[in-house]
Amino acid sequence: MKKKFTEIIVYGRGGQGAWTASVLLARAALKTGKYAQSFPEFGPERSGAPVRAYVRISNEPITLRASITHADYVIVIDQTLLNKAIAVSREDGTIVTTFKESTEELKKILDGFKGTVWYVNAFQIALDIIGRPITNTAMLGAFVKATEEKFVTLDALIEATKEVLSVKLPEDILNKNIEAIKRAYDEVKKL
Repeated sequence: MKKKFTEIIVYGRGGQGAWTASVLLARAALKTGKYAQSFPEFGPERSGAPVRAYVRISNEPITLRASITHADYVIVIDQTLLNKAIAVSREDGTIVTTFKESTEELKKILDGFKGTVWYVNAFQIALDIIGRPITNTAMLGAFVKATEEKFVTLDALIEATKEVLSVKLPEDILNKNIEAIKRAYDEVKKL
C-alpha cells in the first residue's frame, strides 16, 4: 500500500526550538491547503538533550498517530546530531542540515549516505541576524527551498511564523526570525 503522506523529523537539542519548528512547518502546510500534524518526542529532558519533533503533511486527512522511525526528510537544527539524522532518514531520503565546517567535513560525516543533502550555515545566519545561535527558523527557510516549495510555500511559512511567534516574541525578534528564514532560503545549497 502506498503511503499517502510525507514524514519529516526535526532534530535538535532541548531549548533550540525543534518542537516550535515542527509547529511552524505544520501550520504553514495548513496555510498551503494541505493536512498536517506535528508532535514532539521528549521526556523529562534537560536543556541540551537531543529532541525529535515530527511532522506529517498530506493532501488527504492523516489518521496515523505514531512516531516516525524513518523519515522522508530530516531537518537538523544542530549539526552535532547529524549522525542521528542519518540513522532515521530513509535510504533515499533528504537531509537538510545546518553545517558550519567545510563541505569536505560534511562529506566525511555523510560517508555512505545515499540520499540527498542540503546544507546551510544557519548557525552563522542566526548569530548575524538574531544575535543568538538559535537556528530553527532559518532551517525551515532552508527546508522550503530544498523541497522547492512542494509542501510549504515561503509566504505560508512567513505567515505561520508571524501567527505563532508573535505571541511569544517581541516584534523586533519576530522580524529577525523572518529575515533568518529568507536568508537561509537564499543561501542553502545542495551537496
